[in-house]
Amino acid sequence: YITDEHGRVLILHGMNVMSASKGAEDRMPPIDEAVVQRMATDWGFNHTRFLIFWDHVEPNPGEIDQGYFDDIEQRLDWFAAADIHVVLDMHQDVYAERFCCDGAPEWAIRDDGQPFELQSQWFVNYFQPAVQRAFDNFFLYDAGEHADLQDHYADAWVAVAERFGGHPAVIGYDLMNEPSPGSLTDGEELLGEPNPGGPHAEFDTERLQPMFQRVIDRIREVDTERWIFYETRYGAPGNGLPSYMGVLEDPRDGPDRLAFYPHLYSILLEATGVYAPENDQAIPGWEEHRTAEAAIQDCPLYIGEWGMDTTFTNAHQALEDTLQMADRATLGWAYWSLDPGSWGIVDGDWNERDSADILVRPYPRAVAGVPVARSFDPESKVFHLAFEDRDGVEGPTEIYVPAARHYPGGFTWIVSDGDDAQVTWDDTMEILSVTTPRTGGSHEIEIQPEG
Repeated sequence: YITDEHGRVLILHGMNVMSASKGAEDRMPPIDEAVVQRMATDWGFNHTRFLIFWDHVEPNPGEIDQGYFDDIEQRLDWFAAADIHVVLDMHQDVYAERFCCDGAPEWAIRDDGQPFELQSQWFVNYFQPAVQRAFDNFFLYDAGEHADLQDHYADAWVAVAERFGGHPAVIGYDLMNEPSPGSLTDGEELLGEPNPGGPHAEFDTERLQPMFQRVIDRIREVDTERWIFYETRYGAPGNGLPSYMGVLEDPRDGPDRLAFYPHLYSILLEATGVYAPENDQAIPGWEEHRTAEAAIQDCPLYIGEWGMDTTFTNAHQALEDTLQMADRATLGWAYWSLDPGSWGIVDGDWNERDSADILVRPYPRAVAGVPVARSFDPESKVFHLAFEDRDGVEGPTEIYVPAARHYPGGFTWIVSDGDDAQVTWDDTMEILSVTTPRTGGSHEIEIQPEG
């Protein structure tokens, strides 16, 4: 688990900030400090995955744009003031802006003159020859000819870590958003058939893992404290299929600070606009494979990105099923995204949409021990947390309880330690703080509607 300065386990709930950054000339999200404060106070979020872009970090080879860093730092100050933990996400979609989307600077596109024709759906551009060649040339480090690309990418990350490694809001770095296998894309596996001996396995083990390890090693030259987050390849793992990547190493002294940050998107839901859980294996498959992979990696697991058009049929059930899975696996998440619209929790006027009542729910922000189980029943409004003591932990367990939203008639709590526990309630931040005796045993906290 990721822990805070008191040794408490952090459960991160929050938003990606934000898709609109991709098309902005300055690559900044169209928000202000008031919106950031609202994330903390109205919705109880303690986390954001903040998009940054290689083309603005290093617009020309070897040139780091400190003005861009100044803009990022201003936003990070807002998040620090709101006590929101930030993961800086080096974002890319379809490699670069030239290919429809965002990511690499123009000078880092090595497509060998392969053709490109813009497609009507953004993700279909991944199958264009120029895009696949650009990814191939980026990941084929040992081929030599284009090895400078990964070196530049690592240098860009070093510059980010040098500038923001000491910022109080920054908890870590997400190495690359949804890395694509390029020409090693396996169409059959994208459609739902695992192929452990196929091209995706080659990409994961021979191209993606070495790139991640190279960048991890370089970041650790300048920052040994922040967590380094990494994802699976784009496509099939997000739909609940396996990743084939091996174990990454953290060269820092002391325990590793690597965190698994995969995405979750149902291809069936996206394709049909209907959530049919009896036919859709994305959520159960994701839970099975990602938890097993995190155990092998021996690292914390969070959902780095997930979301959906909430006007889809049965979308609210899909939201709830995903949240129930996250609670069951005692992991945190970052929802895609803060942008107003049908995917978000606000409309164009920044008024709440009904999906906010699903995403904003009780959760333990900081656990004074090791979480064993947690759950929230949206019908009965009963929340339950079980955890065990762990040496070296100080401070209370803090539970976000959106009282006005879910408990308009009030709520009560039951702590297994009885009168030996100390409980305080912060009505402004809606935080229930529970200090339990350090007995070396287990503790349970239940919250339920009053009456």
